[in-house]
Amino acid sequence: MTERKRLRIALVGLTHPFRGGISHYTTLLCRALQEKHDVRFFALSRQYPGFLFPGKTQIDESDTVFQVPHEATIDSINPFTWVSTAIKIARYKPDLILFSWWNPFFAPAFGTIARLARWFGRARSCFICHNAIPHERSPVDRVLLWYAFSSADAFIAHSRQDADDLRSFRPDATVHQNPHPTYVIFAPDDAPSTEQAKHEQGLDGKRVLLFFGFVREYKGLNFLLQAMERLGPEDDYHLVIVGEFYDDPENYREALQRLDARGQLTLVDRYVPNEEVPAFFLASDLVMVPYVSATQSGVIQIAYGFLKPVVATTVGGIPEVVLDGKTGYLVPPGDADALTSAVRDYFASDRQDAFRQGIAAENEKYSWGRMIETIEKAERDLVQ
Repeated sequence: MTERKRLRIALVGLTHPFRGGISHYTTLLCRALQEKHDVRFFALSRQYPGFLFPGKTQIDESDTVFQVPHEATIDSINPFTWVSTAIKIARYKPDLILFSWWNPFFAPAFGTIARLARWFGRARSCFICHNAIPHERSPVDRVLLWYAFSSADAFIAHSRQDADDLRSFRPDATVHQNPHPTYVIFAPDDAPSTEQAKHEQGLDGKRVLLFFGFVREYKGLNFLLQAMERLGPEDDYHLVIVGEFYDDPENYREALQRLDARGQLTLVDRYVPNEEVPAFFLASDLVMVPYVSATQSGVIQIAYGFLKPVVATTVGGIPEVVLDGKTGYLVPPGDADALTSAVRDYFASDRQDAFRQGIAAENEKYSWGRMIETIEKAERDLVQ
C-alpha cells in the first residue's frame, strides 16, 4: 500500500488561554494531527462577548495548561478578522480546513471563513461537530446553522444523533462518524489508587459518586439528587459535585442542604483548573451522567481515561459509548429510581475490576489515532 501523503491542514477553533472541554479537545486534536501532518492552527482571539458568557471567566487560570502553537487571528464579532484569516488560510493552500464546531454563535465567523477560503483558494472545509444543534436553542439558530453548514464540504459527527441532526439541515451532506476520543491527558502516569485518592480527600471508606462539569438544566442533576435521597449515609454513599452553576443554584439548594446535613455531599461549585481534575476522578467509584438530553458527553471520555465506569442515560449518542453492564450502566432519563438501582447494583455485585477491563478493551475505539484516520478518509473522499 502506498504511504499516505502528509496533508496540509488549517485547523480553526478554540484553544488556550480559553478554558473548557472544546478548548482541550481542539488542542489535543492539533497535537494528534501534527504527528502525521502539517498543521496551522487559526484560533479565536475572542470567544464570547462578556455579556453573553454565563460563567465567571472564559480564561483558563490553571497552573498546568494544555497548549500548542497557534495564531489567534479570529475575533468572533469582528468580520474584518474573518476576512483576513480566510486570506491567510487560502495562501497556506491547505488540503483541508477543519472547523471545530459547537455553537451557532460562531456561524457567521466560521461560515464566512469557509466561503472566502474556498473563493480565494479553492480550499475544502470539514466541520467536526461536537453538537450539531445546541442544547439550549434560540429562534435564530436555524438561520445560523444553515449559514454555517451550507459552507461545508464534509462533516465528522461524534454520534448518530449528531449525524442525523446534520442531515436534517443538509440532506446531501457527506457525514463521517467517529466517537469522541478519550481525554487521557488528565490521567497521570503515577496515579494513586482509588483508596489513596479517597484518603487524600478525607473520603476514606466512602462509596463516591462524581458529578463533574457545568451545572445546566439538561444535565439532570436534580434527578441525581433525588437518587441520593434513597442512597443513605448508613451505606456510606457520598456525592461529589464539581462544576460551576450555569443554572440557577436555587433550583438545587434545598436538596443540596439536605445531603450536606446528612454528611453525604462535597460541593465544589466552581470551574476547577486542569491540575485539580485528576484528584476528583481518581477518588470516585462511579461517574454519574444523568443527562435528560444530550448528543454526547466529554465527561464520559474523561472518566474512561481514568478507567472509571459511568452511570449514564439513554439519550443522544451516549448509548453508543456506554456499554450497559460492560463499561457502565444505562438508565432511562429522568428516572431517579433507575439511577439508584444502578448504583446499588455496582457495589452489591463488586463490578469494579470487570468494568475497568471492559473500558480498557474499548479504549482503542476512542483513540486520537482513529480520529485522525477518519479525518484522512474525509479528505480522500473529497478529492476522489
